[in-house]
Amino acid sequence: MRTKDDIIQAIKEKDRKDKVYVHPVLSPETAAKYLSAFANGNGGDIILGISDDGINLHIKKYKFPVQLEKAKDLLNVDIDCIVDEVNYNGELLPYISISKSKELVKFQEIPYLFNENGDVVEMEKHRVFLSYCHADKDLADLVEESLDKQNDISVSRDINVNDYRDDLDKFMKTIRQHDFIVSIVTKEYLTSLNCMYEITESMKDSNFSEKLLFIVVNKEDAQFYKGHNVYDMEAGIYESDKRFDYIIYWNNKNKQMEEKLKDADLPYEYITEYTMDKRKLVSIITSTSEFMSLLKDKIGSTFNQIQKNDFKILKDVIRGK
Repeated sequence: MRTKDDIIQAIKEKDRKDKVYVHPVLSPETAAKYLSAFANGNGGDIILGISDDGINLHIKKYKFPVQLEKAKDLLNVDIDCIVDEVNYNGELLPYISISKSKELVKFQEIPYLFNENGDVVEMEKHRVFLSYCHADKDLADLVEESLDKQNDISVSRDINVNDYRDDLDKFMKTIRQHDFIVSIVTKEYLTSLNCMYEITESMKDSNFSEKLLFIVVNKEDAQFYKGHNVYDMEAGIYESDKRFDYIIYWNNKNKQMEEKLKDADLPYEYITEYTMDKRKLVSIITSTSEFMSLLKDKIGSTFNQIQKNDFKILKDVIRGK
C-alpha cells in the first residue's frame, strides 16, 4: 500500500504506472471497474482532483464525496483498499490505494484489467490444456501451479476431470476448444497411447501449430522429479534415428494389437475397451510423423530453461506479448 509521500512523489513525477488521475467526478460504477482492474493486477492508486491530458497533470479542486463503499458493494468480493487525502500545492486531493487481490475481482460478473495503454478492459481468460504423461506428473504439477496462479489463465488437465476414466474421451474432444496446448515432451510421452491421442485430437485444429507450446525434457531436468520418479525421460526428438524409432514403435504396436484381436476371436462385447484403444492407435499412426516433423522444426526449451522466472516465457506467449 502506498503512503502519502508516495502519492505526492507520483504527482510530481507525472507517474502513470498503476495509477489513474480523475477529474471532475468518479461514479461508483467507474470506480468499481478501476478497483477490479487494479486488484486483478499489481494493485494501484486512483488519485482524484487531477486532470490528465496524457502529457501534463493539471491540479483541480475535488468537490464530490468519494463513494468508495458504494463502489466496493458492486464487486463480487471484498478487496483491501484505503481512502485518504494529500495536500498538494495547497489543494486537498483524495486518493484510493488498492492492493493486489488473491481472488478474481469482478464488477457485474466481469473481471477487468488495465491494458498496455492504461485503459480499463474486460479480462480475457486464456484456456490452456496441459498435455503430459503421468510419469512426468512432477513437471506437470510445477507448470500448473505457476500458470494457475494467474487470474487470466485457466489450466485444464486430466486429473481435474471427475471419474476421468469414464470421461477421458469426452474430455479429449474439448482440447481443441483451448487457446493453447502445453506439451511436456519426454520418452514416455511419445510412447503413451493417451498422450499421442490427445495430440491427434489437437492436430484437427487448423491453428494447431500456432497453439502448440512444448517443453523438451532432457537428462538435466531429472532434478525436478521426486526421487523415486526419476527415469530415462529424454525424448531425443532432434535425432532422426530416434524420431524414426517412434514411428516404428507405433507401427509395431498396431500390428501387435491386430494379431491379438484376431487370435482372441471373441464377441465384440468382450473386447470393447481393447477395440477402442485400437481405434485410438489407428488415428495416431498417421499423425506421428507429422507431429515429429513439427517438433523437429520448432525449437523447444528444456524444462530447466523454461521454469526460470516462473515460466515467464510461457505466460508471455499465452498473453500474446
